[in-house]
Amino acid sequence: MRTYFKRHAATVAACTIAATLLAPAAFAQHEHMNHGDAGAVHHHAASAPAVLAPLKILMPGNGDIVGGRLAIVFETPADLGKSTMGHHAVGVHLHVEAGDTVLMPSQEQLVRLGANRYLFLFDLPAQPGNTELRVSWAGTDHKTIQSSVQKVTVTVAPEGAASE
Repeated sequence: MRTYFKRHAATVAACTIAATLLAPAAFAQHEHMNHGDAGAVHHHAASAPAVLAPLKILMPGNGDIVGGRLAIVFETPADLGKSTMGHHAVGVHLHVEAGDTVLMPSQEQLVRLGANRYLFLFDLPAQPGNTELRVSWAGTDHKTIQSSVQKVTVTVAPEGAASE
């Protein structure tokens, strides 16, 4: 996976720059309604549709060493125009998480990388050490639909540390 990152560093850098220039301030909410707690169990039978579009994290991979500016590339066939904040009738919607910080991005904050692939650049710096990154769907009650959670654990390198 680290070789993949090296081969695609220019693409990721370009997407990062685009996201930085184009994305408005995040709809960030720290431990929003307690669903930032990775250990919490929530029941959502009433708010989850019968079929959810799948989510898959493409980058970074489990165990990757990353810098303090976190980014995540994920894939979903969902219509994110209707599944992100800012849509006039948001129901089931996207959550992107780093540690205990939960973000509900707007469509403008997602950089489309091709068919069903998106980049999200966190606007909050990460602390050095292990961090769990998650993407998931949340219901109208803003609670995570557990069956949709995709996650990876990365190590955030201290600022100024040599990268591989």
